[in-house]
Amino acid sequence: MTIAVVGSSNFDFAARVAKLPVRGQTVSSRAYKTGPGGKGCNQALAVARLGVSPVFISKLGDDMLGKQLIETLATEGLDTTNLIVADEAQTGIALISIDEAGENMITVVGGANMTMTRTDLHEKQELLRNCDYLLLQLECPVVAIDCAIKYAREGNAKVILDPAPVADLVVMRDLLALTHIVTPNQSECLALTGIDPVDEATASSASIKLHDMGPETVIIKMGGDGAFYSSGGQTGMVPGFVVNTVDTVGAGDCFNAGLAVALHGGQPLKDAVRFACATGALSTTNNGAAEAAPRLADVLSLIEGNA
Repeated sequence: MTIAVVGSSNFDFAARVAKLPVRGQTVSSRAYKTGPGGKGCNQALAVARLGVSPVFISKLGDDMLGKQLIETLATEGLDTTNLIVADEAQTGIALISIDEAGENMITVVGGANMTMTRTDLHEKQELLRNCDYLLLQLECPVVAIDCAIKYAREGNAKVILDPAPVADLVVMRDLLALTHIVTPNQSECLALTGIDPVDEATASSASIKLHDMGPETVIIKMGGDGAFYSSGGQTGMVPGFVVNTVDTVGAGDCFNAGLAVALHGGQPLKDAVRFACATGALSTTNNGAAEAAPRLADVLSLIEGNA
């Protein structure tokens, strides 16, 4: 029994800029970096670095970038046998600009990620039925995500959905009805509920609307302010961690990975959210997406240092 991740894998091209460009503007970059990315890949690598070997199901192209991604993940100790290679599509890529404050602007070309089908997931159904937690995002076709959820629920797995990027609201309601734990950030929460969660009170109001859509547990990621949680009538705000932020690209994905690992390890929800906040915060102290995921010892050290 373990954590399964179904989602996207990209090859990232990240450029450092003094200021993010505005419409019609060209800006110069001091440097760029390449590496693994995509929300699914980010989560899977983060789970692995936190000490749990995940089942990772993703779809890559049969091309140079796909081969390089597989090699990189294997080097990290990830099991790559459940990756699906598509002959007819290119490996997804992300074009990322990051400013001096660590904020980002991202263009994603889905490529092979967007060719994931029900048939792909049907062939992995036993893996999904046998997991404890299923981590999902929305950078793959909704029909595939919906299929993954149904197989996981047949095996009584807990479904953790990062609703990013937010899809059509009718589609989102269908997915949320099948989700146990939903983890939007502030902008995603606003898109889903019409409420901007700028503090604990507004986050609480938004969580009520999200509960009404189906999830028994709502966790709203609020950046440096931490995270708000609501489950079974219990609510609270877990404060963030003060760190030297240089790149926020994979923070939300690392948060979800930390949450899943902590819950899988038996931690109570509030403690699991704190562990997730620490994981997400530490990821912002390094450049890159998947490569910025922190190690377990570092997360524990940050928590202990802020006890």
